[in-house]
Amino acid sequence: MHVPAPLRFPFCAAILAFTGVFSIASAQPLQPADYQRAERVHDSHLRGALRNASIVPNWLADGRFWYEREDTQGRRQAVLVDPAQATRQILFEPAVLDTVVAPFGASGPRLRLASVQVMGDGLRLRFSGEMPIDCQWPRWHCVRSQDAMPPADALPSPAGDAWLQMRDHNLWLQSPGMAARGLTTGGEPGHGYGVLPDFTLRGIPRRQGRMPARPFAVGWSPDGRYVAGIRYDERALQYYPYLESTPANSARPRVHTVKLGLLGDAQQVRDSLYVVDTRSGRQHDITLPEGWNILSEAGILGWDGGRLYAVIAHFGAPRRLRLVEIEASSGALRTVLEEASDTRLQLNVYSYNRPAVAILPGQDTAVWFSQRDGWGHLYRVRLSDGKVLRQLTRGRWAVRDLLGVDVAHGWAYFSAGGVEGGDPYVRGLYRVPLRGGPVQRLAADGSDHLADAGTGALFGGRAPQALSPHGGYLVDTVSSLVQPPRTVLRASDDGREVMVVEEADHHAVIAAGWRPPRRERLLAADGHTPIFATVYLPRDYRDDGSFPVIDAMYGGAFISNAPVTYAEAVSALNPVSRASLAELGFVVVSIDARGTGGRDKAFHDSSFLHAADVQLDDHVAALRQLGERYRGIDLQRVGIYGHSFGGYSAARALLRYPAFYKVGVASAGSHNFQGMYGGALHGMDRLFGGVLPATAMADGVPVPFAGLDNAALAGNLRGHLLLVYGELDENAPPALTLQLAAALNTAQRRYDLLYLARQDHELFRNDATYTHRMWDYFVRHLAGREPPETVLAPLPGGPG
Repeated sequence: MHVPAPLRFPFCAAILAFTGVFSIASAQPLQPADYQRAERVHDSHLRGALRNASIVPNWLADGRFWYEREDTQGRRQAVLVDPAQATRQILFEPAVLDTVVAPFGASGPRLRLASVQVMGDGLRLRFSGEMPIDCQWPRWHCVRSQDAMPPADALPSPAGDAWLQMRDHNLWLQSPGMAARGLTTGGEPGHGYGVLPDFTLRGIPRRQGRMPARPFAVGWSPDGRYVAGIRYDERALQYYPYLESTPANSARPRVHTVKLGLLGDAQQVRDSLYVVDTRSGRQHDITLPEGWNILSEAGILGWDGGRLYAVIAHFGAPRRLRLVEIEASSGALRTVLEEASDTRLQLNVYSYNRPAVAILPGQDTAVWFSQRDGWGHLYRVRLSDGKVLRQLTRGRWAVRDLLGVDVAHGWAYFSAGGVEGGDPYVRGLYRVPLRGGPVQRLAADGSDHLADAGTGALFGGRAPQALSPHGGYLVDTVSSLVQPPRTVLRASDDGREVMVVEEADHHAVIAAGWRPPRRERLLAADGHTPIFATVYLPRDYRDDGSFPVIDAMYGGAFISNAPVTYAEAVSALNPVSRASLAELGFVVVSIDARGTGGRDKAFHDSSFLHAADVQLDDHVAALRQLGERYRGIDLQRVGIYGHSFGGYSAARALLRYPAFYKVGVASAGSHNFQGMYGGALHGMDRLFGGVLPATAMADGVPVPFAGLDNAALAGNLRGHLLLVYGELDENAPPALTLQLAAALNTAQRRYDLLYLARQDHELFRNDATYTHRMWDYFVRHLAGREPPETVLAPLPGGPG
């Protein structure tokens, strides 16, 4: 890894200090080299450094599969794997591809392998890019493709012989050699088909034309005959303003508006289903029962011939969830089964992961995920009447992801944590017979087994691909905090390792100076519930009580954020900067406390109606235990930072525990929920409460979740708090940070405020000013030292 060039501050950020004159530390100031060392191990710099950390197999009709990897220069290669022969072969080297496409005036680096088909004794490789090219492999006879290729913003059919695009708020169907035709009718602004709605929090870049997207929340039936999707109605929502104070090429501020329903608004986003027959053009718009909405993260769960299955939910009290069947030819909707709960209902132990559900065509059966017994387990249900035929898994552990179902041989494959005890966040691989019988362990050895988990599969998404179509093999990525990922092929009958498919290249990570963190088991504030933490230690750590400790927290109830794998620890989603802060001399800790996902239902439901408060109680208890275990930690100097829900949590930590947390950096915080988005599709009322608990009144109007408003605790602030916001952040609107600032002003509390012009919610990953000012803040106020008088290079992917 290169040493960053001398830094320049982007003009688009400024810091406003309200804390008066900073104290000058007596300790030696940090040097530019210290920050450069921290830069080298920052998540943004290491994001592409761990090459080939996982793969996605693309299975062929003959049982082989291909996948893409990066070579040592970062160029894409394709690899063909034959499980039966346990062989692995590179389909082409970049230099070979450059040579064979040169006669067509094409460039290898600009081409992408779009598909591979079995053709006689060879393969047909289709490349998309500046011009479509077809190649016969291994003879490398290439021709310019005569078939039109779907554009990047199109949604191809399963066979690839047609595709969908969005035009004038409607879906259009295109086939090679045929004129495009409108597939849906009646779409209009704010109520279209396949349109990216504003509630996805990307309204500003979409209006600016910076976010071309495939048709949204829509999919094909497996045979390509039907198209089905979710239609969102935002017409009745009020506009929400965002002020861009320094637009490019203008001194006049610009106002952007998006449709947004706030918590408690009478009008919220409404949704419905639709299905269209691509042959006849017949369209069915399907109105949902009053008060019911599509479970957004599930989308269309699956098809069985001309019937499709989806999940709808009612977020009143009690909460209810229904699996419904829709007849594509008529649009008729039928309830298959219903579940109810006073708290959460979801289809995975992580709210937004791919549902652990499979519709089994031709079997009148589904594998269904439920937490009805207090844990996340799999059930076999009959689709014709909703009857539970068998509980497939049971015990004081949770299924994580359904990896696939081998109907022919009668097995369901899944990952799970805590089956044999130990760390419940470390996944093992298992299978269970569909007709009943004991769970069979395939791989559970203390390392984590990824196997194509469904992280981030909102609104449906692709099916898992870890299990081969004929059920004989599993593709598994194995890792731990100290072991770089290695992807192996396993036999599905006993889990034996057939071959190593890929080993991640981590040389650049080590060269950057990155060091693995440690894993710790602790107890929650209740004194008996096990919780887990990941600890990053400074390079010169010693047991002398001299090291400040920083709590790196997210605080949302939907995920866990203490890494258990090498890739997560090297370059995390949220929070980032943990390894960097350790390089600057801090012990940095992430804790998965009660209220987060991935465990039993009661553990998760601790945050229901309470947001991050129970988590913070556990964090304080955990840090005190770590202070006893790591004698180098100085518990008189405890800091905290976080982004988004983590920004809310960081500020709240200083307000609820002012004697414990001394310094906090809160970026893009959701500091009051009444100013956040509402509604049953994605609102705070769905996530935390269902029926809005009005705990205060303002001008005679009930204020929902007022007890969770950070402003109500503004008078408690005693330590140093830096509030950070980006002016175009749709996920956590700037007004929420400024409203907390106003409350702190009223309470005559001192704080700091960092404003980032033209920045959105990604500021914590890509903005150098935020990153370095956050480091400065902890160095000055927690370590008692002065940061270097220097400017560092912008982080990769910054706003420019």
